[in-house]
Formats: sequence, C-alpha cells, structure tokens
Amino acid sequence: MGDKLGYYHDSMVLMNKGVEMELVRILQILTSIDFSGNKFEGEIPKSIGLMKELHVLNLSNNAFTGSIPSSMGNLTALESLDVSQNKLSGKIPQELGKLSFLAYMNFSHNQLSGLVPGDNQFQTQPCSTFEDNLALFGPSLDNDCIDIRTPTLQQNEEDAEVISWIAAGIGFIPGIVYGVTIKYILDSYKPQWFMNPFGRNNRRRRSTIAH
Repeated sequence: MGDKLGYYHDSMVLMNKGVEMELVRILQILTSIDFSGNKFEGEIPKSIGLMKELHVLNLSNNAFTGSIPSSMGNLTALESLDVSQNKLSGKIPQELGKLSFLAYMNFSHNQLSGLVPGDNQFQTQPCSTFEDNLALFGPSLDNDCIDIRTPTLQQNEEDAEVISWIAAGIGFIPGIVYGVTIKYILDSYKPQWFMNPFGRNNRRRRSTIAH
C-alpha cells in the first residue's frame, strides 16, 4: 500500500569507509535524517531532493565530496540543514535561497566557493555558518562577516609573526653578548693605546722630532 501511495523511494547509494552502501526502500515521508558523525564518502545523492517532507537534514562531520546538489531546493519543508565538516566544493546552490522555512543552516569547514545566496534567511545567519570556506563571497558575508577567514590562514599569519620575533631575537642576542664581552675586556685591561690614542700619537711625534 505504501508503495502504491509513493511513500518510498527505491534506493540511495552512500559510501561508508570506502565501501558503497545502498539504502533501499527509503521512506519519503521522513521528517528528520541525521547521518552526522559517520565516515560517509562520495557525493551527496541528488535523490535527496525527492524527500520533500524533510524538516531536518544533518550530514555533518563526514567525508562527503563533490557539490551540494541543487535538488535540495525541492525540500520545501526543510527548516534545518547542516553539511558542515565535510569536503564539499563548488557553490552553495541558489535554489536553497528559495526555501522559506529554512531557518538554520551550517556550511562551515568545507571547500565551498562562489556567490552565497542573498536571500533573507542567508543574511540572518551568523558568520560561523560560512566559516572556513575562504572563497565564498556575497551580500550574506559583506556586512558582519567581511573579515571572516579560515583558521589555517590566521594560524599561518600568527606563525609568521612568531618566526619574525624569533629571527629578531637570534640576531639581537649575539650582539648583546659581543658587546658585553668587549666591554669586559676594556674594563679589565684598559690598554693605553685605546684609552688615550691621541697621547700615543703625541709620543710618536716627539720621538720623531728627537731623532
């Protein structure tokens, strides 16, 4: 009966630890899916867009690659979307900007690029929603998130600053040691030629005149 009513989608293929895994007879009237914290690989199936009753979709903390399927724009009931901490690339589909119920989203810690949808629900998101996606841009980031950068870039700058200080220290410390050593020698022995060079020259002149 369920099949006749179209409540089931035939199958969906996911990768788990390098092994293809087929999920069969997926109930399309599911309202929440949480696959977070696994080791799923491969691309997010385009067939995810057939599950039009979804309210919550969490695919975070996996190893998904490829792009976010534009078919997610068909999930008109979606209220929460989390695809953070994967290896996703490409653009955030503009179709997601048309999901009027989508209140929470997280695209952070991926390799996404391009224009972020400028619709209202995107512009109200905190900067952390797009964190660690250096190549993203658009009106959703131009206001409060203009300086958002990847932790890796920030860390590189901090490391460069530390290295500069270390290099300065390496050059400065031997100079101090050398100066202190010279001062010690001069204070201890005080050679006459250094203490009174003009007097030494005067003696030479007198000796020359005497001869």
